[in-house]
Amino acid sequence: MRKFRNIPALVTLLAGFVSSVVMIIQKYSLVHFLWVLVAVMAGFYIAGLLLRVILNKAFKDLETEEEKPLEDESTAGEGEDIPKQTEEEQQEEE
Repeated sequence: MRKFRNIPALVTLLAGFVSSVVMIIQKYSLVHFLWVLVAVMAGFYIAGLLLRVILNKAFKDLETEEEKPLEDESTAGEGEDIPKQTEEEQQEEE
């Protein structure tokens, strides 16, 4: 599913931006700032991957549930065009 392909990147960038703003306001030292930023981005990238997997499974299940009734409806009308023989007609053929 391609819908949720960008979720990990978006979550990672958003977390990196928020943590950067907070650390700039708090006046972190550069080395500490970078280590915290790397840890936050790695953690939120993994969280984004898990979120993508969960969303893909959830929406895949929804799509399969929506497709089942459509398949049932499409096969329901098969064979209705051919008139069925009555018992009398079947006996006449024998």
